[in-house]
Amino acid sequence: MGEGLYMQGPITFHYGRHTKIGKNVFINFNFTVQDDGEVTIGDHCDFGPNVTIVTPVHPMIASERKAIRTAGGEVKRLCYAKPVHIGNNCWFGAGVTVCPGVTIGDDCVIGAGAVVTRDIPAGSFAAGVPARVIRPITEADSMRHKPDILADNQVIEE
Repeated sequence: MGEGLYMQGPITFHYGRHTKIGKNVFINFNFTVQDDGEVTIGDHCDFGPNVTIVTPVHPMIASERKAIRTAGGEVKRLCYAKPVHIGNNCWFGAGVTVCPGVTIGDDCVIGAGAVVTRDIPAGSFAAGVPARVIRPITEADSMRHKPDILADNQVIEE
């Protein structure tokens, strides 16, 4: 976990040891990570309440969920995992679910309630169920163009 991490509990990690969190990340309450596989979260990310990240995958065929025979002849339940990677400077609205195998690029915004089932390219606003890229995030999204909200505050130039 990187420096400047703030987590507003309750927070749940399935294992915890498979998750890497960057610097200056804000995580709101009811954050859940089922990290059977690797989960990486970049720097300067913000997560609204009730965000869930999952990596486990199960067979689609019901009988295969019950049991698989291993190469050694042992009968077991099959569960495997696909990693989730989240870039830097991402913001996740309330109630977002990120599914196994997804990569979300830098500088993305994921709208509240979205279910992210596929990769989201950097600099995108994505929303919906399943989530889809709505549009790129551009200079037109700057708070400079929202004087009613910005009021007497100023945008800091980078």
